[in-house]
Amino acid sequence: MNAPAHQRPQQDFADPGNRGVASDEGARHGSRIVYLESIRGLAALQVLLLHFLAAFAPNLVYALPAGAPIAGAIHLSPFYFLYDGYAAVYIFFALSGYVLTRSFERNLAHPSSQVIARIIRLGLPAIAAVLVAAVVMLMFGRPNVAAGELSGSDWFARQWDTSVALIPVIRDGIANALLLGYRGLPGVAYLAPWQQPVEQSFVAPLWTLSIEFYGSMIVLALCWGARRSRALWWTAALLGAAFTIRSAYICFFVGHLLASFDRAERPAPASKLLPVFSILFGMFLCVLAEVWQPDWLRSLCADSTSLLFPGQLAPMQQKTFGAILVLVGLIDLQAARDFLSRPWLVARSRLSFPLYLVHWPILFGPSAALFLILNGVVGIELARLIAIAAGICLAVVASTFFLPVDRYALELSRALRQRMSAAAEHKRHPVAVAAE
Repeated sequence: MNAPAHQRPQQDFADPGNRGVASDEGARHGSRIVYLESIRGLAALQVLLLHFLAAFAPNLVYALPAGAPIAGAIHLSPFYFLYDGYAAVYIFFALSGYVLTRSFERNLAHPSSQVIARIIRLGLPAIAAVLVAAVVMLMFGRPNVAAGELSGSDWFARQWDTSVALIPVIRDGIANALLLGYRGLPGVAYLAPWQQPVEQSFVAPLWTLSIEFYGSMIVLALCWGARRSRALWWTAALLGAAFTIRSAYICFFVGHLLASFDRAERPAPASKLLPVFSILFGMFLCVLAEVWQPDWLRSLCADSTSLLFPGQLAPMQQKTFGAILVLVGLIDLQAARDFLSRPWLVARSRLSFPLYLVHWPILFGPSAALFLILNGVVGIELARLIAIAAGICLAVVASTFFLPVDRYALELSRALRQRMSAAAEHKRHPVAVAAE
């Protein structure tokens, strides 16, 4: 077994800012593991598809075969994984555990600079996305209410239940997105008294950012512990993983452990059997979670014990485990690495975070309005198809305009971290720094 990364000489990794890491020979581009970037891009597409289908073709997301034979059969088939946005979110979290380990390993001298940089990295795009959504709401109103009633999607009609005002915008873009999370969703359950329903969010996908932020603090603490003592690191990693075993935060521990043993950098195993089984079984667990979970998992998630972090709903936790298996299988399968390393896929995957944020106002504004207009012209079924296709295309275009915001947040967080680290070094060794 290879020693953990903190026990080996430091490698030259590029600062991913939550984007990519150093690569193996088969997937090298600069100093990033590009196929991890592609996994993130495909996961963002899963989220987008889930939301558009839940809005305009809800039977594909919610129906069972008894009520809608064709749509229900697709819902409970492997095809559902293609738009299982919840599974995709847990893949995001595990990937973050991996790439943030690489980033934090190089910048452990001043942890406070990492915390501030992380707030900037996540907070600026969140605020920008909320402002975009507020502008779209001012332009279009809430056409999702009528569109949801027409399409049969109660979920669609209930979202965006807010008003454009300064306080809701600030609260949603800063407090809710980064610190509080939303009531009834995975996150920081201890903050429930101060949380709002996600239906009141301008950009509901922001529910993941508070988990992302606190998860990154977990990874930072683990990297700090690893630098000081292997025993301390193993103790914190194992106890932390056990404590969060029924929550989304387990993904960050798994991602960190995978990074600590260079799982994505090492050559893929020669045998394809285990990685393929891991992918297929992970997909099976995610799809099966829609209708069934084992009794032990339901009991684990419902238990009121304070010895474990408050649990998610059992279906979500089953998807968490399934998503982890899918990610591990993709990392260990050379054919997957080769496909995911294709330049055109990697290039488009850099839109993943912008697409994740801006598709929401596009769906609830112009796409919903277009659906209502087309219903009276071409009929409801064709209106559904056009609204989905046009909305996805518009979301992709909008994400390209949002990309500079994402890049600015990344560069600003990086510059701030470097400046704070340099200032701290100057205070610690003023003569040496001045001599340089």
